Amino acid sequence: MESEPSVVERIRRSRRRIQNDSEDALRFLGRLRNARMVGAVAPSGPALARRIVSGIDPARGAVLEVGAGTGVFTAALLARGVAPEALTAVEADPVFAALLRARFPEVEIVEGRAEDVLGDGGLLAERRYADAVSGLPLLNFPPALRRRILEAIFARLVEDGALYQFTYGPRAPLGRGSLAALGLVAEPAGRVWRNLPPASVYRIRRTT
Repeated sequence: MESEPSVVERIRRSRRRIQNDSEDALRFLGRLRNARMVGAVAPSGPALARRIVSGIDPARGAVLEVGAGTGVFTAALLARGVAPEALTAVEADPVFAALLRARFPEVEIVEGRAEDVLGDGGLLAERRYADAVSGLPLLNFPPALRRRILEAIFARLVEDGALYQFTYGPRAPLGRGSLAALGLVAEPAGRVWRNLPPASVYRIRRTT
């Protein structure tokens, strides 16, 4: 049985975590010029990460992550028990994609826009995933693009697969009418006040 880390080791780990968080915040601020890809003033916090992956059951199979950013949700998925080889993370920003490859060398990192790599003819068009987690700022996108992204994601999910999506808005990032047209429904899965800014998580699934 492994022994508990010493006080010195815990302090070192805490310092490394603080340093990594600070570096991520600086990288994140540096990408704010592209509002389409970055939708907050800081990377998602650990409380939001824990909430958004809380519905993921690693035993169900492969997991898809879209809009992986600096890897906050990626790390939470791995901590949840998802095996690195069972996780595919999609990230459009080349700076973040390179960071993800360095941090998670055993995870498949796919650089590109979710609607492109998941859509027909895309790199992941032949894949199937049990569930998905999204860090995309959908409210920043035009409604037509939001629908296209959701269509692409659900085309890759198994029949009973769900997408866990967060939003900073008061409602789901796609209206009931638009969701119904896609055969989807959004169910509240928790509000995270300990995030900057506070966020809500939704479980989006097929209606039948």
